[in-house]
Amino acid sequence: MQAETSNCPCGSAKPFSACCQPLMNGTLAPTAEALMRSRYTAYTLQNFKYLITTTHPAQQSAVKQQKLYEQSAHTLWQKLEVVDKESGEASDPVGIVEFKAWFKESLSSPEKVHHERSSFMKIEDRWYFIYPGISHTKTDAVGRNDPCPCGSGRKYKKCCNQTNG
Repeated sequence: MQAETSNCPCGSAKPFSACCQPLMNGTLAPTAEALMRSRYTAYTLQNFKYLITTTHPAQQSAVKQQKLYEQSAHTLWQKLEVVDKESGEASDPVGIVEFKAWFKESLSSPEKVHHERSSFMKIEDRWYFIYPGISHTKTDAVGRNDPCPCGSGRKYKKCCNQTNG
């Protein structure tokens, strides 16, 4: 478990207790970037339950805790770098965060980097991660010019249809 006074694994230079720990204990993430950072921290701490609960509700049943464990139980996370972000502020309904996460598969293995552009959606003031390749809306029931089902007030084609592929 992460010491509350040590720096947060997400690289913010803030103490864990003032950064990702409150989010992992239920405080709402104010931005998509904050949620992404807390999810990275959850990976470093192997808090797979948090990773599932911060996934879009329509996708949660497809994300298995055991699979997350198998994929990353032996991963040694080294550092996180936010490369770019689009929207995702407190007043935005959606956001994209591009990041690089350095890791090792063992102490003696070479360092590798995972580079990703993650999509996030806010539902009732709570940010959620959207897994690529797993449906998070019923696109056959939503026309491109219909209001987006996420509640943003924007047309579907200008909102979640962009993150849905």
